[in-house]
Amino acid sequence: MQPQPPLPTRTTVLIVGAGPTGLAAAASLVQNGCKDIVIVDGGEIRAVSSRAMVIHAATLESLETIGCTKALVDIGTQAKAIELRTPFGKVFDVDFAGLAEETQYPYTLLVSQYSTERVLEERLKEIGVDVHRPYKLETLNDDEDGGCLVAKFDSGDVITANYVIGADGAKSTVRQLSHIKFEDPDKGTFETKTLAQVVFADVTFSAPVPYLPTDRVRALITPGAFLLTIPVPRSPFPESYDHADKTIYRIGMNIPLSHGTPPPSPPAEYLQKYINGQGPPGLSSDPSVNPNPVRIEECMWSTRFRMHSAIAERFINRVHAKVQSQDESGKKSARVVFIVGDAAHIHSPVGGQGMNLGLRDAIGIGEVVAKHIVSFPNDPEGADELIERYAANRYERAISTISLTKRAMAGISTVGVSGFVLRRVVFWVMKLVLNIPFVKRKMARRVSGLENR
Repeated sequence: MQPQPPLPTRTTVLIVGAGPTGLAAAASLVQNGCKDIVIVDGGEIRAVSSRAMVIHAATLESLETIGCTKALVDIGTQAKAIELRTPFGKVFDVDFAGLAEETQYPYTLLVSQYSTERVLEERLKEIGVDVHRPYKLETLNDDEDGGCLVAKFDSGDVITANYVIGADGAKSTVRQLSHIKFEDPDKGTFETKTLAQVVFADVTFSAPVPYLPTDRVRALITPGAFLLTIPVPRSPFPESYDHADKTIYRIGMNIPLSHGTPPPSPPAEYLQKYINGQGPPGLSSDPSVNPNPVRIEECMWSTRFRMHSAIAERFINRVHAKVQSQDESGKKSARVVFIVGDAAHIHSPVGGQGMNLGLRDAIGIGEVVAKHIVSFPNDPEGADELIERYAANRYERAISTISLTKRAMAGISTVGVSGFVLRRVVFWVMKLVLNIPFVKRKMARRVSGLENR
């Protein structure tokens, strides 16, 4: 990697983190008239793994405002539903096609996070913004005399800024340096030990499998276990592993706590063991179970994590808010820290809500910061009220999403109860209730984000 030129020493807005939320925040700022921005990331290169790969309708609407939706739709797969099944059959599906009267995106878009980041970064280049790598934030202080925030990096570079946006993930350095607590808002509510730890992987199989979906997300729930399968669309970017002419699937499954902690990057053999135990017979490599055994041929990416939720106690930090400093022109200047995306909230990946909520956070914050920059010098109280309202709104949206994912986890555990008779009863009760048209539409609106913009 070629060395980059030194960082600027001064900017209006500093964005720390160049994942989807950081990139979207930068694009939104420029779209709303603020071009004096610097975006940095601690990684030398962008990870090529697919990671988060679901973009819902409300997020596609937001991405449209920064000119990125068409490029993503062109390379993604339009999934019409998220389907939940048990060995007894399909319980229900979250049907997005029924939202056609409400949005021009009545589907969830399947596209790898790498491709999403590349589309966002190319959009930034079009509007004259480059990502600076690798720069890791070390300190963030308030320069009261200078009326600015001072960010120092591991390279020795120092940037002064009026605004800092922390889009640097769940272990956010910006959040920690701002002394913002990060905790589960209702620890113990809707928790389930059954789904406490999971693994995800992108794999290919040794033979075609009729069970695997081509146009939808599918979850199979069995007693104490689940298996998620999602088709991974091919990427147009040649450096990504999913551009080749082969069918790749995202699989996800829980690992019982009694089985110990999964390895950091679970290999194909480890994954196959659990597919054989909790997947459909058609995916088994055991000839005594599957007359046409199929095995994982290649594992291109895998990860493990523990299911947990947390939210920052606040999404903004107005540093020394009562001190209204003067810039060189004699006007009042602001010093505000924002956190967005995983830096502000994390939760279960059920329903693919994490990146979606973060992208909507970021695109909205770009508009709000741009307005604050213009209005603060002449109306500081009104400008601060604007960002306080926005932060409160996004906090409510995050709390709602955390609650949604916890309830979904509890529902999955309920469907997978032990005992043949009880499971049969639960299956039919949930099938009847969840297929009521009103309930189906409400679920689709919640998952799509249209009810939680």
